[in-house]
Amino acid sequence: MLNNRFILISLIALSFFGTAVAQETEKETVRYDYSFEFKNGVYPSFYSFRNNSPIPFSRFVSPAYDDDFFKNLLKVETISFYDENGTLNEIPRKTIWGYANNGKPNIYYLDKFNLIPYVGTISHFVSTELVTRYVGGTGTMMYDPMYIPSSTQSYTSEELVHYFIDMNTGEIISYGSKNLLELIKDDTELFNEYSKLSKRKRSKSVMEYVQKYNRKHPIFFNK
Repeated sequence: MLNNRFILISLIALSFFGTAVAQETEKETVRYDYSFEFKNGVYPSFYSFRNNSPIPFSRFVSPAYDDDFFKNLLKVETISFYDENGTLNEIPRKTIWGYANNGKPNIYYLDKFNLIPYVGTISHFVSTELVTRYVGGTGTMMYDPMYIPSSTQSYTSEELVHYFIDMNTGEIISYGSKNLLELIKDDTELFNEYSKLSKRKRSKSVMEYVQKYNRKHPIFFNK
């Protein structure tokens, strides 16, 4: 009888604890909107970004947090900082996910930091890439790198390139209608609606359907 009573009390306590944890978790997270400000600091991983838990700038040793911090952050091979226990840590700069400054997130990609102006379950950002193009002797553009006549001249320019971020996994994906279909396939209604559009219409409606998907599937961050 005593054992049964103990089990009953334990179950009640566990139930209460589970409810309390759920309520606390609910209080700690907020649905993202444009007024949301990310905590300033460096995010060492995608996980730390999703939890809005960066390394505060004030804990940095190298590079030092001064007026040239963001410029120097691209120059150092290793960053060093003190954790919450006062232990000095070092990690390769190329492994960090990004940072937030003035509440705005930036992702480290293609050896540079890129502002993420549109945040959602499917996020969007723009970076730049060096692209080499070839011009034939007749002035014709040659896009096939396997076919480069002797008279061909090449030039390299920096071009804007668009990307998605799948905020469920952290994966960076090339922007476009084909990849968007893959990202929204879990929403049968939107997937079918978007699939039925003509190829041209799908291409023009990429961000429209990203926004539709994000409204139906909001993203939450810790305060």
